[in-house]
Amino acid sequence: MSRLCTFFFFFFVFFFFFFFFFFPFSFFFFLSVCSFVSCVILFLLCPLLLVLLFLFFLLFVFFFTSFFLFFLCLLLFYFVFSFFFFFIF
Repeated sequence: MSRLCTFFFFFFVFFFFFFFFFFPFSFFFFLSVCSFVSCVILFLLCPLLLVLLFLFFLLFVFFFTSFFLFFLCLLLFYFVFSFFFFFIF
């Protein structure tokens, strides 16, 4: 049951990231709120995941500025962490 919950959690996070990307003014607010909530949840689950999430956002800020690379990065982030949570936890 917990695997299913974490899978749907990352699914909805990815969905809202994609949805709010088309609304630039609300997207950055949602990004900050979602990153804070994700960091709190991931810190409760595992501190290593918090470090990985922080590194992902650093890569996003410094390297992935175009829309296509940003979308691919989010897609990769979603599948990697969904796979990780679904099959390990």
